[in-house]
Amino acid sequence: MLSVVVGGFAVGGAAAVPDARITLTEVGVSPGAPTVDERATLNVTVSNSGGSDAAANLTTVRVRDADGDVLDSASGVGALSAGDSLDATLWTTFREPGEKRLTVEVVANQSTSGEFVTVSRDVVFEVRPTEVALDLRTRALDPEDLRSDDESESATGDLGIGGIQGIFGGGGGLDTGDGGQGEASPPAVDSPVEVTVVNTGTTAADRISLRAVGAAVDGDGAETVDVGPFVVEGVAPGEERRVIVDLGPLDRRSDVTVTAAFRADTDRRNDRGADRSAESTVTYPVREATPTVTDATVRETADGVVVDANLGNAGSGEMTGAVVSVGDAPGVAPTPAGGEYFVGTLGASDFVGFDVTTAANVTVAEEIPIRVTYTERGVRYTETFSVAAPEPATDDRDGGGTLGRLGAGGLGTVGTVASGLALVGLAGAVGVAVRTGRIGGPTGRRRDGSAP
Repeated sequence: MLSVVVGGFAVGGAAAVPDARITLTEVGVSPGAPTVDERATLNVTVSNSGGSDAAANLTTVRVRDADGDVLDSASGVGALSAGDSLDATLWTTFREPGEKRLTVEVVANQSTSGEFVTVSRDVVFEVRPTEVALDLRTRALDPEDLRSDDESESATGDLGIGGIQGIFGGGGGLDTGDGGQGEASPPAVDSPVEVTVVNTGTTAADRISLRAVGAAVDGDGAETVDVGPFVVEGVAPGEERRVIVDLGPLDRRSDVTVTAAFRADTDRRNDRGADRSAESTVTYPVREATPTVTDATVRETADGVVVDANLGNAGSGEMTGAVVSVGDAPGVAPTPAGGEYFVGTLGASDFVGFDVTTAANVTVAEEIPIRVTYTERGVRYTETFSVAAPEPATDDRDGGGTLGRLGAGGLGTVGTVASGLALVGLAGAVGVAVRTGRIGGPTGRRRDGSAP
């Protein structure tokens, strides 16, 4: 809040109308609501009325606090003819927050009489407490998000995301805010992460540098990426900057921590370095494919236990290089190397039939683990599902073998082992019989299609 209270003038000697009619036309405070220890600027405009009979020499412009103490002053400001005005600048800082009332005074010497005229004006505004707060937000992107089909677009337009101000790391290093890029294409990126630096505090942040360090999500947690530091322009309170950090080639899914080191404006005045920090963690790459095993039938044959089921993709991402095999479990022999069932590529909402055979002791085995391995965005994943093993044979069984069909209405029910993925039955899907191959095995049948 900023308010101005107009004061009067005083003339040395008799209380007569002065020949020089000096007025404080304007007193502005910048910023309008300064923070504690932030330098506040008072922009003062002084005028000599056009109806004045004399010119005036401005000897002093000063500002006082509520106790009358002078906070800043300027001497020998200049001369004012009738109808002229001039500007003066004063500075001050505040140690405590709250409402402040300052008085700006102008002392002028009349050219005709030599008398001094003093004009004052009050200004009231709020001083905010200092809050240093930099928020870092990260979002994993796909390289396709940064590409455009329109080759005529500028590099900034080709980013496909508005407001991006730079690409760093990997094939990056491009400052997209540079108008000199012209028609150049944006740099190729492998693993882009959008980083938004938001200043939610009350003081500016500068000397901002970003660094990204990642460790594998699965396995031994070994470091997979370490890029940076990358310099980002300063951010004023209430503003933000968005950049792309390219992590480079990644063959393992990683938890990546992006750290922003920075210096607050108050630190600069105190000769403090950029030793503050903010961080955000993102998992890369994005994982959008969701494998599911449905419509499972388990039967015991002379060659072993056969699992006949559908592999579906209930997610929005594409699975490539998908293979299905039987995992290790009590009473169940895993599929030997080279004996996996090759499925290939599954798009979103697609499914394909498969069958795998394993040697199993049905008197011991309670469930058969179905292992699905696939690639998404260059990273190889393995998910394990479970289907119930067939019931042990009884004395009155017929010669057709034991058949176990899971679920009601023909839809199989399978459990996920250590995957945490929700399983979605692809109900009502119509299969189409085609021929396909099996790695290391005989030709088998394949049913594939898209979920409705």
